[in-house]
Amino acid sequence: MTKKEPSNLMRKSASALFADSATDQGDFLTALLDPQPRGNAVLWTVPRRAGELETVDRSTLPVWLPDKVELLQPGVKIGLSPAYLAGEIYSLDYSSVLAGSAMLAARTGLPESPQVLDLCAAPGGKSLLASVLLKPRLLLSNEVEAKRLGILRHNLSRCRVANAWTQRLAPEELASLAPLAFDLCLIDAPCSGQSLLAKGIENPGCFHPSTVKGNARRQLWILEAGARTVAAGGYVLYTTCTFAPRENEGVIGKFLAKATDFEVIEVPHLAEWSSPLADFPGYRFYPHQIAGAGGYAALLRRKGNRNDEPATTGRGDLPPPLLDYPVVPSPREVEAS
Repeated sequence: MTKKEPSNLMRKSASALFADSATDQGDFLTALLDPQPRGNAVLWTVPRRAGELETVDRSTLPVWLPDKVELLQPGVKIGLSPAYLAGEIYSLDYSSVLAGSAMLAARTGLPESPQVLDLCAAPGGKSLLASVLLKPRLLLSNEVEAKRLGILRHNLSRCRVANAWTQRLAPEELASLAPLAFDLCLIDAPCSGQSLLAKGIENPGCFHPSTVKGNARRQLWILEAGARTVAAGGYVLYTTCTFAPRENEGVIGKFLAKATDFEVIEVPHLAEWSSPLADFPGYRFYPHQIAGAGGYAALLRRKGNRNDEPATTGRGDLPPPLLDYPVVPSPREVEAS
């Protein structure tokens, strides 16, 4: 098999990301062009049963990693395992766990049972993480693309996510219907998906400037809409599965320039992955440094205190259109439980 060579755009990106390390530049490009088998993370929706799955030794994982998260050995498939068939586990990329774990830093500032919006939810990994880590009193998982809504509802139903609803609304529609209504808004923003290459998935043009520019414009628009749904004292977790600074630090920087009522919050347990590409906290995960394919995360907080808001801001019960589609397990899934 002919060895793949990086394009000029890939080389330029690697050089910008790792300006001080030729070794990192080479290892990064190799991880994208010659991806090796990786083990997905597994999220238990019930108390973890140690030893049931083929996983790596937990002593090799970060000590702060929640007990309900495990990392599978490379190549292990779990689709026919009893735990999967019973809806007790959900598989996702390890990078998604690292990025989503920023919710742990927000937990102390959230109500005991927060109201959570997952704005770009399919296939459901961040919603599942929020359900397990935060136990929200209400979880609204939104997916604007109809073809992705089905898998989202299937995953939430199969895993019996409590207090969950789905919707298919544009971000600005949700912002208009539920201003200041949520304690946390998750935004796993649509992006150029450069990390897909580390999974062995072809993604032509993902490093092209026009692709990156178009995604960054859309991401800023989504972030601005999502921020409008967050109450004072509430949080926005912005994540992507790409490496382009314009889609990550660039989006956050442009947002902060206008949204002066927001600040970026440090996530202490992610300090080893701190981004050097901005003067505010953000976290970068690279496929040659972690078990996952890579991505970015930044945690933002709306300044103020939720108790300072007037009662008419929409917090508490949401308007009926948003709660028209509750998630309930299918009869087959209930029968199998």
